Amino acid sequence: MRTSVSTFCLFVLVALMFCNTSSSQAQMGFTIDRAQREEITVSLNGKEVAIFHSGLALDKSYIHPLRSPDGRVITYDSPADHLHHRALCVGWPDISGEDFWAELNSPQGHRGKMIPAGMETRTLPDGSAQIREESIWVRQNGEPLVREQCVWTFLVPQGNLQLVDVDLTLTALAPEVVFGSDKEKPREYHGFTLRNGPFEDIRVFNSNGEESADECRGKAAKWCAISGIQAGRPALAAILDHPSNESHPTRFYVLEKGMQYISSSPNMGKPKVLKAGEQWHLRYEAVAAGKPAEGESWDVEKIWQEFAKR
Repeated sequence: MRTSVSTFCLFVLVALMFCNTSSSQAQMGFTIDRAQREEITVSLNGKEVAIFHSGLALDKSYIHPLRSPDGRVITYDSPADHLHHRALCVGWPDISGEDFWAELNSPQGHRGKMIPAGMETRTLPDGSAQIREESIWVRQNGEPLVREQCVWTFLVPQGNLQLVDVDLTLTALAPEVVFGSDKEKPREYHGFTLRNGPFEDIRVFNSNGEESADECRGKAAKWCAISGIQAGRPALAAILDHPSNESHPTRFYVLEKGMQYISSSPNMGKPKVLKAGEQWHLRYEAVAAGKPAEGESWDVEKIWQEFAKR
């Protein structure tokens, strides 16, 4: 009988300890959110081309993977060195002091978030596919700053070339919205961005004929590209700037050592100010290219010329 009582007392003691531990953990402020996340797959003849990610679970929408027709994945999502590098996306680290780029690494109290406000998908008569998204960019305290309307158009592949046109409209919702408000610490990496690869034996080059990231970084150009070898096969990733953009030719921010990265950076060196209701319209094209046909090579300038006509 004594043994049974002792055992029972020990059980109660352990139970009380567990309850106290659980109570202590609860007091630490743990919460569980089952936020919505949506993935839209774009395929051609049953073959995956890209996946578009959005939803309340994310700070910003993005595309990953984006594939060339021969299956090269030119995007790199959330690598260990920079978890907020979301493959192919739009982001700004400084809009009126709020960070819409660094996600968990944003300055305390200034983690901006892009809240989905609408989504539409459709196919066009020419065979291309479109994703139309709308989102409201809000401060961490919930104050709305910007309405984003973005149209992603996946063109029918040309040989081993997959193109994605991006039509972006940003509308100010606050009395004044400043892209690049901190003049003491300008963030040159912003806008339409691409974390690519990783490729081996890389080459960085732009429309001016400049080579290497150091030469291309900060230089105004019609386009900027990174090529290399992925899984034993050639691949190329590029961002093209449309001549209708007021910042054209844009000053690209480019990296190749440690990470392979390109951003369009339309307000590099100069803040962009929008008053309430004013809009900023930007157009770009992302290029995902696989191995060229026998006897041919990548002609990014020709691709840009075709883009400039649209």
